[in-house]
Amino acid sequence: VEIGGTVIPAGAPVAALVSSASRDESRFTDPDRFDIHRDEGNHAAFGFGHHFCSGRFFAREQMCLAVRLLLERFPDLKLVPGKQPVFRGWEFRAPTTLNVAFGGAAQ
Repeated sequence: VEIGGTVIPAGAPVAALVSSASRDESRFTDPDRFDIHRDEGNHAAFGFGHHFCSGRFFAREQMCLAVRLLLERFPDLKLVPGKQPVFRGWEFRAPTTLNVAFGGAAQ
């Protein structure tokens, strides 16, 4: 079978990865660039349909609480310009470092 211009031979192992979710260059502008404000449709990180992750709502609340508390404690927190996060991971992608500044000074 051929998918996206790549031939997958019969019997070849195939894996679907969460790290591939929302990174289709035919659908998303510059899919490898970190952009917290990206608004090009839904992503597939938590699945969909019958395969939707039941823990999604709990995870979302945890993330919202953590970010709210972080920003309350550090209201001037910003990404350091020119030091983009580098993402790694085969199944679950995450930044290896996240360079931030408090009140304009790099930390």
